[in-house]
Amino acid sequence: MRVSAETSGRMSVLVPLCVAQFTAADGALAKFKATGPYSRENVVSEFVKSVASTSMDYSFAKACATGIETEIAKTAAKT
Repeated sequence: MRVSAETSGRMSVLVPLCVAQFTAADGALAKFKATGPYSRENVVSEFVKSVASTSMDYSFAKACATGIETEIAKTAAKT
């Protein structure tokens, strides 16, 4: 249980950093939007290799992809 809490805590810090790093990359958002929902973690892994010395793995990429989707939804709601 402790490991799960530590992982969750780290992800809450790392995911926003991943989202910022991803959205700053040229062409990343366009490719993300053009990709199907089941392959988006692959796009994240393509543009972001690591965040704060944490290597990108599947679960981290999936969490980051979810964060990016949330960010896109927020931006769309503002316009």
